[in-house]
Amino acid sequence: MAEEPRPGLIVGGRYELVEVAGRGGMADVWHGRVRGDWGFVRDVAIKQMHQNLATQSPYVAMFVEEARIGSMLQSPNVAEVHDFVHDRGNYYMVMEWIDGVDLGTWIRWHVARNEQARWELVAAIGVGILRGLAAAHERTAPDGTASPVVHRDVSPHNVLLTSRGMVKLVDFGLALAMDRPQETTEPGIVKGKMSYLAPEIVAGGRPLVESDQFACGSVLWEALAGRKLFDGSTDYETYTRLRDCMVQPLRPLRPDVPPPFLAIIQRALSANVDARFPSTREMARQIGTTLKKVQLRKDLHTVLARSVIDARSGMGLGVRTGDPSSATPLAEIPQELTPRLEATPRADIGGTMQRVLGLRHRLPFFGRKRG
Repeated sequence: MAEEPRPGLIVGGRYELVEVAGRGGMADVWHGRVRGDWGFVRDVAIKQMHQNLATQSPYVAMFVEEARIGSMLQSPNVAEVHDFVHDRGNYYMVMEWIDGVDLGTWIRWHVARNEQARWELVAAIGVGILRGLAAAHERTAPDGTASPVVHRDVSPHNVLLTSRGMVKLVDFGLALAMDRPQETTEPGIVKGKMSYLAPEIVAGGRPLVESDQFACGSVLWEALAGRKLFDGSTDYETYTRLRDCMVQPLRPLRPDVPPPFLAIIQRALSANVDARFPSTREMARQIGTTLKKVQLRKDLHTVLARSVIDARSGMGLGVRTGDPSSATPLAEIPQELTPRLEATPRADIGGTMQRVLGLRHRLPFFGRKRG
């Protein structure tokens, strides 16, 4: 039987668990320390898979895959993975310690203060998210061939804002890597949080790099509006909004935001995959161009850092990186509740990916009223 993790426990011979810094649907994140020779101590984040999932091979495979992908991606906007440990029945991923809050908490902090987030800060956050995604989408195999990774779970909870004004994309546990030996998703299972799925995924298509771009657009819309873009009173209502790509215009909600930035978000949220940007890097470039046209009195990293520190203090988080997330982003969808749809296969631009027949998805818990 697996040993219950606790403060003070040493795992892997050198990693000390200090205290839980965040809880998710699949794992807890501990504030930890690595202890070396001659009194060397360094803070680390130790992600521990929930014990009830550690005995289920599909979840273990996802956790191992997250560590594998995270160790390969090189970007200042992606959280580094240092080590992977299996100790006394538990699985641990050792990562860089990120001092800050998640984007969802940062948004809620603004809502609680009855104020809107500065669009310039949202734009800077968007550039960070997109650069992290670009590192995944442009990944190459050791032989130099293209081997892109689709994140599949771009959401506010998986974007960390540091107290130094940096943006870190985290949690590649649901990522789809082109060099993965086999897909771990069973038919009838959707990977990703409902409100951020792209229309092509809802329609049964295989996730694409453009699907991450759509999710990023949804996250930026939410940061500006202070609420989710696709959020119905029931899961079915959310599904129909996603399926029909019902995007509410931002202009009436944020008349202070320059039209070029609103147009960038709107383009990323296009129902037609080909109408979106050719790459997340290009989307980031265009946001950067929009920011350059604005006369800023202070460095945005400095302003963002200050707001992160204030948000963490204002939300009473202490060492926590953000509010707990109870959502396990895997949804089993009842077959009888929605028709099965398939994506049409065709070659992607550049030939790096194929639009193939997608996994067949169904929607969860239709009709359940949200709390």
